[in-house]
Amino acid sequence: MAVSVEKMLLAARGHAKRGEIAQAEALYREVLGRFPGNKRAKAGLEALEQASKARPAAGPPRALVQQLMGLMQTGRNRELVDQANRALRIHPDTILLLEFRAAGQGALGDHAGAAGTYRRLIALRPDHADTHGNLGNELMELGEHEQAIAEFERVLALRPGDPVALNNEGNALLALGRHTEARKCFEAAVEATSSDVNILNNLGNLMRSQGDFAEARARLEKGLSIDPSHVFALNNLGNILLAEGDMVGAQVRFEAALAADPRYAEAWWNLSRLHRFAPDDPLLEQLEAQVAAQGQSAHDQMLLEFALAKALHDVGSTDRAFALWRSANASRKAELGYGIAQDRKLFSQLRRRFDTPHPPIPETEADRAAPVPIFLLGLPRSGTTLVEQIVTQHSQVAPGDEIATLDREMSALDWSDPEALTREAGRIRAAYYETLAGLADGEPFVTDKMPLNFRWIGAIRALFPRALFVHVHRDPRATLWSIYRNFFSSAGNGYAHDLDDLVAYHGLYRDLMAHWATQPGTIVDCDYEALTEDPEARSRALIEALGLPWEDACLRPQDNARTVATTSNTQVRKPIYRGSSQAWEKYAPHLEAAFAKLD
Repeated sequence: MAVSVEKMLLAARGHAKRGEIAQAEALYREVLGRFPGNKRAKAGLEALEQASKARPAAGPPRALVQQLMGLMQTGRNRELVDQANRALRIHPDTILLLEFRAAGQGALGDHAGAAGTYRRLIALRPDHADTHGNLGNELMELGEHEQAIAEFERVLALRPGDPVALNNEGNALLALGRHTEARKCFEAAVEATSSDVNILNNLGNLMRSQGDFAEARARLEKGLSIDPSHVFALNNLGNILLAEGDMVGAQVRFEAALAADPRYAEAWWNLSRLHRFAPDDPLLEQLEAQVAAQGQSAHDQMLLEFALAKALHDVGSTDRAFALWRSANASRKAELGYGIAQDRKLFSQLRRRFDTPHPPIPETEADRAAPVPIFLLGLPRSGTTLVEQIVTQHSQVAPGDEIATLDREMSALDWSDPEALTREAGRIRAAYYETLAGLADGEPFVTDKMPLNFRWIGAIRALFPRALFVHVHRDPRATLWSIYRNFFSSAGNGYAHDLDDLVAYHGLYRDLMAHWATQPGTIVDCDYEALTEDPEARSRALIEALGLPWEDACLRPQDNARTVATTSNTQVRKPIYRGSSQAWEKYAPHLEAAFAKLD
């Protein structure tokens, strides 16, 4: 039988007199839930509120606080959250209890719950900088980067120049692809505190990704002078040395990172690409142990499996190597949430959008003074890096490597909108020419070897009427196998992690290239196998097709001193060699079913 309203009101008054505020409030709210207009319940709640303002709230007992602290320090986060929730029913809106709960929620991966608790804390104390910063961190975990930036900006309004907030905002901006703004944040953070290795590492890594290797190296080396065993700085410095061709120095840094943290999966992957494993190799034993260990994230397990697959390939264990590549690729595909349907849709839109050529969008006088881009395109692992080594040995051609600017802008356009390209043309072109000018070093031509730019040839012809194109291709089985056994850090190669997806994507690529070939404009053809069979004749033909005078340096691509930040950076220092296109044959039994579908 339901308790009468009168009895509930009397009980609530009794609780209030005894100081049992939470119980009194619960009863008043229950009455109002049944009878929203009850004046006595409303008056009772108002009296409770006034009383709470008139006297300081009784905090939780010292013993409880010590218990919660112990749970947090020992990582018993589920118990921490449960205990904090029980305590909050007795001591509602107690800041210390909310902070314990938020910390536990975040540690458990309940980032939405933690964000909600931090918002409740902000309602209680709107100008508490650390709480805004903590909320920003949880929003980052949720992928809500714009909202996170707003929280970090709030911290900076309360504490101008706060290096932690600047660093965190830089990370959020990076996640949104806003690299220039991110660099300014990192630089301001370093200016505010030049002894924080994490901030120096973030700035150095961003500079590395922008091709500013000398400055990046300086920041990372400074960080390592403060903390010689900082694993991220060691790994990033190793990547710079690798790009610069210092294989020995790179391997030393990767091994140092692993000595500091044997679980560091990214360093294992990087080391595996440089190191030639032997059957009795201690590193192989260590890597096997890491793959078998428990507790690493799915992403780290995937990287370790890629690394161990390469190591097992080195020692001839092809069946185990393939099983690991299959597992690692399946994990990466799931991580990216990729489905081939998304690329089928994009390619279909591009075919329709450029069913007939888009008229050239007139360049300004300043545009015409900009360097001419030479687009080296096709599929990854098809030989674009070798071709760039040859072409950029020419005195008039500066290396651009894989320029992200144009691909990022094109990928963001709505290709179902017939006016999108024209509407954004001026902004896209200005941004790309600014990038080229920074890479050209005064030379009239700059290469861009972002392979998947083949998708945008129709748009590129409209935006950059002076552009040159080189289509690099090789035996599709060699290309697809090389893609499949490499980890790509960017999210733009989702098709790479399933053999059937790779074969289907190759068909999409082949058909789109055939479509571009039917439209006006020259695309220079470069057959990788033919190039390796007769380097001089094919190199001469390539340079001539680009309209450049011949220079003998183009026959010595291994002497090219440029930095190479892509997956091919372990190979480009070698002279041109033959035979790599047959590497897939060792794995033919595992590949035949998928490769039989190649047209």
